[in-house]
Amino acid sequence: MEKKIKIREASIEDAKTLDEMLTRLIRHEANYDKNLNDQSVVKDNYKERIGVEGHKIFVAEEEGRIIGFLYGFVYGIPDMWKEPIAILDALFVDEQYRGKGCAHMLFEEFRKFACRSGVCRIELKVISENADALRLYQKLEFVETKKYMSLVL
Repeated sequence: MEKKIKIREASIEDAKTLDEMLTRLIRHEANYDKNLNDQSVVKDNYKERIGVEGHKIFVAEEEGRIIGFLYGFVYGIPDMWKEPIAILDALFVDEQYRGKGCAHMLFEEFRKFACRSGVCRIELKVISENADALRLYQKLEFVETKKYMSLVL
């Protein structure tokens, strides 16, 4: 029997698991960004964001176990922007569940939230060398519209 993945909004009880997953995401991204501390341990990052207006955290579950999450928020600059945008800030899926549609399911819920919030687009930052993430975002129909550049000192 095939197990079913369910998407739901995060609750405060999920905060510790979300922080653990963010720790894993940061450690993975440290392979591409040498400024990231691959020994970092995230604590209490999501506890204060769950349930805050304009912020959304969705979790993917299988048989009651969280296997992935997406965090994003609405951002606008009054008097400068005509409409706010949504920022997809973090997306993580356990390695054994990648390639099974979990990230797509999480993103679709975030897309619905963004549409309900009246944003004009969703933006994200992705490390240029992270080929897997780039492929995923292209499948989700993201296109490059800006260059995010840095100067290493």
